[in-house]
Amino acid sequence: MPTRTTVPNVDELVSMEYGHVDRRIFSDEEIFEQELDLIFGRAWHFLCHESQIPKRGDFFQTPIGRDNVLTVRQRDGSVKALLNTCSHRGNAVCRADEGNTKAFMCTYHGWTYDLAGNLVGVPELNRFYKGDLDKSKHGLRQVAQLSNYNGFIFATLDETAPSLEEFLGPTGRLGIDLLAARSVEIVPGVQKFIIDCNWKLAVDNVFDFYHAQITHMSAMNIVTGGKPGVVDTGGATDTLGNELEIPSAGASGLDEIAVIGEYGHVISGPTVDAIASPLVDNTWRHRPGVAERLGPTGLKVAGHPNIFPNTWVSTNGPQISLRIPISPSQTEVWWFTFVDTLASPEVQKMSIWQNNHGFGPAGLFEQEDGENWAQATLQAQGRKSAQIPQLLTMNLGRGKLIREDGLARIEGTSNEHGQLWMYHCWAQWMKGLEWGVLRERTMPPDVL
Repeated sequence: MPTRTTVPNVDELVSMEYGHVDRRIFSDEEIFEQELDLIFGRAWHFLCHESQIPKRGDFFQTPIGRDNVLTVRQRDGSVKALLNTCSHRGNAVCRADEGNTKAFMCTYHGWTYDLAGNLVGVPELNRFYKGDLDKSKHGLRQVAQLSNYNGFIFATLDETAPSLEEFLGPTGRLGIDLLAARSVEIVPGVQKFIIDCNWKLAVDNVFDFYHAQITHMSAMNIVTGGKPGVVDTGGATDTLGNELEIPSAGASGLDEIAVIGEYGHVISGPTVDAIASPLVDNTWRHRPGVAERLGPTGLKVAGHPNIFPNTWVSTNGPQISLRIPISPSQTEVWWFTFVDTLASPEVQKMSIWQNNHGFGPAGLFEQEDGENWAQATLQAQGRKSAQIPQLLTMNLGRGKLIREDGLARIEGTSNEHGQLWMYHCWAQWMKGLEWGVLRERTMPPDVL
């Protein structure tokens, strides 16, 4: 159960009716601390892909909020996830991000744990403890629940949480299947860097295709080498009064699908046909069994899924990104890159090149995005600026949900349904509701 009280008047922070979000949620220290308990302390979180720990003794370390978790391949081939903190005095028992080992030893006093987290070694046990220390009671703590969905390993710190499949629901499962349907395996190495922004701003950008034509104008021109079309600026002028003509470099205005699900999972962005491009390989969608696995809606989706709270599935990558909260104004971003093992070597090589140049610390797009997120976070700290609500009114009240294939989707052009739904669900999580009530409060409405 949550260890802190819930945010008072949380419904005043997010308005579904007016499409307003109170900017205090991007700067308030107390709200941030409560997020760590009420959201990160309860939700299921992506830890790693099974291809990252193929051999016995392989491990990978991932944070859940401020807790560091070691996912470890056991001697019998199973997987366990252990908190990386010694039962003696709390030191980390592993300093490496990933690797292979036979045991974990705390460098403070030498307490040693086997792959399953059992305490197997205590220096001078009989001499100093006089036989009073029961090693069986002081192993490394395991996560509350651990589960594997189609090769993607998740954990929760909440014993009362629903199963992973129930938590994901149809929307979350589709989000992962858009990668898993391609027979993916990890590319060694995870890119990690820090952006001076609130984690939620980095998440809501996942669903935003309105910004691409402006924010990514230069990046797209570099990547494509072209200057396609001119952006409709709505009559905007430069400082001399001349109407602006900006080369179009994004997907704004294209056909889009927003799929919203319980607990706050969202898939949003353009359709496959809307972004047909030689730079995007969609041939995998025609492989045997893929249509049955994804369903009609999944076959059309080319946007970005986010598994609430902070797991972005980049379907075109294929990649996964975690937005890890450090403070109200700092987020650590991780990028996991995959290759489709059934794709040709040429397609794999092109995919890795695009991933390196698209997102990550050297990525053209994320450098541009990060500037926006950092500035939005900074302005949210102003006394007067913070009183101006975030405005998420694009197509507000016009998004009629279509319920098919067990999914709830909205079809149209660029919109802010994904962002608004995510913040609405965030507010429900921040009430500390019992799981059944939380699910009920985050069921998609008929109109958004």
